[in-house]
Amino acid sequence: MAKRKNPLKDLDSFLNQEASSIVQPDKVEESAPPVPETDPIPIVEPSTVADEASDKSQVITYLKSLSDKDPEEFRNTLYEIIKTSLENGGAEDSADKMLMNTVLYLNHPEDWKEVIKAYWKGV
Repeated sequence: MAKRKNPLKDLDSFLNQEASSIVQPDKVEESAPPVPETDPIPIVEPSTVADEASDKSQVITYLKSLSDKDPEEFRNTLYEIIKTSLENGGAEDSADKMLMNTVLYLNHPEDWKEVIKAYWKGV
């Protein structure tokens, strides 16, 4: 039986290999912070869940309208939305850093090494 390929793992390996020659990333700790034993379980109101689902569907509808309006500029807009979201969210997780590197690569395929190096030096 053939082994299944994992394109995300291949992309991660490639970007890590290329980026490690440019910038040495900080070591990411994979241990979770200790959770107190008496941690209360948050109660989620059904209206909150419905509001979040509505917000997600509104975002998806907005992205679809952007795509329909200007398909050629849509990718750049989507990459900028992802980049800004990661910057506002902190991009602490290694998957977030990989996503940021991928967005930078997609925005600047001709000189992506320099762009990634400059971005992480500036952060």
